[in-house]
Amino acid sequence: MQFLKSLSPAVLIKRYKRFLADVAFANGEVITVHCPNTGAMTGCAEPGMRVWLSHSDNPKRKYAYTWELAETAQGHLICVNTHRANQLAGEALQQGLIPQLSQLEHLTAERKYGYDNRRIDWFGIDADGRHTYIEVKSVTLADGLNGYFPDTVSKRAVAHLKSLQDMVTDNHRAVVMYVVMHTAIDNVSAAHHIDNTYAKQCELAAAAGVEFYALSCNLSSSAIEPNRPLPVVHANTKSGSGPQYKINC
Repeated sequence: MQFLKSLSPAVLIKRYKRFLADVAFANGEVITVHCPNTGAMTGCAEPGMRVWLSHSDNPKRKYAYTWELAETAQGHLICVNTHRANQLAGEALQQGLIPQLSQLEHLTAERKYGYDNRRIDWFGIDADGRHTYIEVKSVTLADGLNGYFPDTVSKRAVAHLKSLQDMVTDNHRAVVMYVVMHTAIDNVSAAHHIDNTYAKQCELAAAAGVEFYALSCNLSSSAIEPNRPLPVVHANTKSGSGPQYKINC
């Protein structure tokens, strides 16, 4: 995924009201920009961080700039725009970067499915003719090399897992694809220390046959490109002792 225009560098002053952030350009100008991320953004929105912004020429927009990237003190890049994850997942599927999903055909985005008629991020048909439903999640929460999802309690993410389990019950394939948008992360776990309900539901979903994969990305101010699979680690949620075994590496 190439950015259509060069991103503009700035320094983050603060993020507030979930969808807004104040930033300062090198010339001292301070502006308010759109923040396309509803999560807690832990470790992604520290005042003083270097950030990169995309610009829209649409005169109807209240805020012309959108916050795309942030850089940690250690020099790691983070894509804070969660809307980019679906596009990157689609590119990875087209390129066959996840071996277990490389044979999917008839790929379609935003297809309605399930008993509650929600939308799935990607749909395809595998080599055996089975319908395959892929839910995409953007991962930016890092603790060292470990990545976690979600970064805040998410009833919506739990509901997605239950819908995917319904698809497995109906003899379809169901997949969670974690798109890792932080260059420090080399594995992904359910964030049992943040949303234990989600972590437990991941265990139930995996036991029911829902497949879990993670994808790393190369990030720069000119492009974001899907890279390679990463291991998904499920935690022992009963003991709270952290990751115990890997699946779908």
